[in-house]
Amino acid sequence: MSSVLCHLGQPRTAKPQSLSEYGKLREQMIQKPWVALSEHDFIRAVTVQGCPFYQGLMQGGDLMELQFEKLEWRTQTLAGLDFDVCEVSASDMIGWLTHKGLKPWLGYYTFSHNPANGGESYRLLWRVETDLNLTYDECARALKELKKYSFNLADKNALNPTRMFQGTNSGFFHYDSIAPRLNLKQIANS
Repeated sequence: MSSVLCHLGQPRTAKPQSLSEYGKLREQMIQKPWVALSEHDFIRAVTVQGCPFYQGLMQGGDLMELQFEKLEWRTQTLAGLDFDVCEVSASDMIGWLTHKGLKPWLGYYTFSHNPANGGESYRLLWRVETDLNLTYDECARALKELKKYSFNLADKNALNPTRMFQGTNSGFFHYDSIAPRLNLKQIANS
């Protein structure tokens, strides 16, 4: 079983409620060393314990000093799409993306998920081929291309390679241990 290399935060029961809480959490996580977890330990941490995580690896600097996330980004290990109150169900979106050759690795409902709001709030994740030659701009282009495959329903604010994603306490609804890893350089240049 392969491992997931990431920045991982402490367990939570809700997403941050203010920008200052979000910023403090972000700084704490970026300045901690990366962790390597088995896939199952990562999934448990994110979907049961509610741990936030980064989809990319950072170099550990202080963002308040640098003011540019791009300078701290090192490489991407995961790619994610975030859907907020989406009228397309998670299972239909997974079916569509799989049909397009982009089979997700993991899917879970976010802390914001409330079907009474008229749609589903969920996150889909892919393992990616780690490529130290991939540039930040290529990665950002690949995430935007991935969003296009979702009928542009994914949250445009979640396409930043340095995005911190929140976990959940409700478990996962999709896991495919043999889903192919995405080649972000290929997607960026398609």
